[in-house]
Amino acid sequence: MTAETTGHLRTSAPKRGLNGAIITAWGGRDLRLRVLARDEVAENFLRLEVDVDGLLARAEVYPTYWLRLWFTTPTGKGHQRAYTLVAPDPGTGTAWLEFFLHEGVASDWARDARIDDEIDATVLSGKNPVEDSPAHLLMIGDGASYPAIADTLRRCPDIPATVLLEQHHGEGPQIMALPERENAAVHWLAPDQEVCEVALEEAQVAPAGTRFFVALEGTPTRRLSSALRKQLGVPKESVHSLAYWKRR
Repeated sequence: MTAETTGHLRTSAPKRGLNGAIITAWGGRDLRLRVLARDEVAENFLRLEVDVDGLLARAEVYPTYWLRLWFTTPTGKGHQRAYTLVAPDPGTGTAWLEFFLHEGVASDWARDARIDDEIDATVLSGKNPVEDSPAHLLMIGDGASYPAIADTLRRCPDIPATVLLEQHHGEGPQIMALPERENAAVHWLAPDQEVCEVALEEAQVAPAGTRFFVALEGTPTRRLSSALRKQLGVPKESVHSLAYWKRR
């Protein structure tokens, strides 16, 4: 269901503490996002359309581009989480944010988000994984990195791709719909499959010129990235890795 009526206004603009100071020192630029619409895809999957405060007129928002959102804890402190900008539209200055809902401050904010609610965000310069139009993409991720993978497939239709997606907590193709393309092969991995082993097997038969996009939880992201370089001899510049979440 997509909301269309204007509701109450909340603003999440918490004190950021040391984390905020560090991000500012790294060159972080602040934005304030405004909710324009909500799309309740499934019980545990929500999409929010937001105005991105002029960002699309100032920056190259490449596939996988993400922002740090600042959520307010019950004690008033700031809690930051990163989210991919999905389907950015420079013409309207808008994009979508996607939330897999579970326990936590970020999900609580998203569940209650209504039209015209606002939230502070920070952007840091990153690296475009497809800037040089690689011959092939091998993308390994899960529910957290699904928005980045889906948006890359959507925005780079001419780059052949193989996708390995690990499923958790009821996630799957019914919810995490990927663009249907003749030049993209998608493999869904059950929770009991060893994602790093499957990825290494796939990497061994990947065509020359493949760019590897590794976007899992912190530990397997590091393990797989290292194995690609050390075991298979993949050049460092051909591995784009970023941990999309961290197990607590």
